[in-house]
Amino acid sequence: MTTDSNKAGPTTLWRTLKGKNVRTNDGKDLGEIKEVSENYLHVEKGTVRKEKFWIPKYVADAFDGKTLWLLIGEEELRGRYQYGTQPPPGEQYSKEFESFKGTPYGQKANYESDFNENIRVVENYKNIRDLK
Repeated sequence: MTTDSNKAGPTTLWRTLKGKNVRTNDGKDLGEIKEVSENYLHVEKGTVRKEKFWIPKYVADAFDGKTLWLLIGEEELRGRYQYGTQPPPGEQYSKEFESFKGTPYGQKANYESDFNENIRVVENYKNIRDLK
């Protein structure tokens, strides 16, 4: 992330991200957003044997106009958010969000009051792999 990462700026509605690509902070392609629910993004990758993820909105960092970038890497994401056809229950979201805020990734994030409705837009997004 750049030093601009936590500054307020332009945003877009979550629902406009349907059909957009998702990448982890280590640059791995996770697939395409198929559905946006109240707390989660349903992401699928593949054609025959689809990998399905329900990624909490709080894990998203920014949208660059084409790709939604996440705060965490592929390995951690696969271990925590690979679910079936339904998202986890709402109470699980609240507990995990509080826990996530205490992690190094969660501490870097800036959760605006409208983050459940909007994701920040950043041109020329820089992530961890770009800083090496």
